[in-house]
Amino acid sequence: MKICIINFFYYPYEPGGAAVAVRILVEALKKRGHEVFVITTGPKTPKSFSEEIQYGIKVYRFYPFGTWISNYTGRVSNMGRIFTFLLNFWNPHTYLTLKKILEKEKPDIVHVHEVPYLSLSVYSAAKSLKLPIVSTIHSVILLYPHNNLPYLDKIADIKYPFLNDNYKVYEMISALYRNINKIIINSATPDVTIFLTSAIKEIYLKYNFFKSSKNIVFPNILEIDKTEPKKENTNKKTFDIIYAGGLTKKKGGHTLIKAFGKIHDEYARLHIFGSGEYKAYFKKLAEGDKRVIFYGTLPNDEIQKFYEIADVAVVPSECFENFSVAIIESFRAGVPVIGSNVGGNPDLIKDGYNGFLFEPGNVEELRNILEKAINNKEKLRKMGENAVEWVRKLDTKKRIPELEEIYKEAIKLKQKE
Repeated sequence: MKICIINFFYYPYEPGGAAVAVRILVEALKKRGHEVFVITTGPKTPKSFSEEIQYGIKVYRFYPFGTWISNYTGRVSNMGRIFTFLLNFWNPHTYLTLKKILEKEKPDIVHVHEVPYLSLSVYSAAKSLKLPIVSTIHSVILLYPHNNLPYLDKIADIKYPFLNDNYKVYEMISALYRNINKIIINSATPDVTIFLTSAIKEIYLKYNFFKSSKNIVFPNILEIDKTEPKKENTNKKTFDIIYAGGLTKKKGGHTLIKAFGKIHDEYARLHIFGSGEYKAYFKKLAEGDKRVIFYGTLPNDEIQKFYEIADVAVVPSECFENFSVAIIESFRAGVPVIGSNVGGNPDLIKDGYNGFLFEPGNVEELRNILEKAINNKEKLRKMGENAVEWVRKLDTKKRIPELEEIYKEAIKLKQKE
């Protein structure tokens, strides 16, 4: 099968979990013998698009006209943000470029992932050529312009201060934004739409997106051949907690620091990874507590070493989490997760089995759970084993054949039109 994968970023540009998940998918499909090529963004070039080979995969890159992508250009002006925001709805340059590439390659199936910067015209381009379309929805970016569904009394980390304290205004703006997106995408509806969790499927269907599509829940896939239960270190005195969500309020790190500060255990340690604009605020919260250690941004393989000593990881997000990479990385290492009960987290964390759930932003509840974990190390060890068993369900060897059937279903649906 000849498969086109479309995503806004692709290796070596991987700013988030969606780009990593797409790379894993592409490589797994190639191993299964499929002919796979990728269409994505890239730095500006004199040509309309570039063509390169990445580890045996053909990759087309182009820079959508009129957009400013900070990953390639650095700082972006407010005017640049406005133009990028408007062209994210439908970019004619993206439409023409994709149509040219797709006409050249003639794939059997087009699998669309995240489309910011590329715009929703990717769907229109594939639709105009009558190609079968599968779309995986990784986030709520089509519903909320800041990709942040409010769970508390304000929207965390919004760049415009007047919106921070008036989420009703943000909701009004978001309503207009998502209605425009809905009109565009429903006019070029994918044949099959994949949602990573039941939570994100529910919210999109609530707003009447993808009405004519076959909608299914299908998680990200992983290469997990080496995953095995973590070896117990009986000589370890410390109780080590990992937080790798970055120093932003929407990820809830401030709630974790407050909860940890209420725990009076000299052997407890909180390891915080990542950076962000709230760095000074986070450090102020932890001031004087030598048990809290900030590491800044580290390569993923460096962070993985800390999972070897970790007793538990915490994912205290206060925004919509769809398919948290932090949770999956913890499970792969045999580390149970304490996570906020938002978005897709309950699809991953089974309370009392491979972790615990708590109300987002609830400092006291999180403190109580942390104390319970500290005092029940044997139960945590068993939960770590359960985490490994759960994550094995996502292995590429099991999931790729299932995805192939989804592709075949999309092709059949297109043939019936």
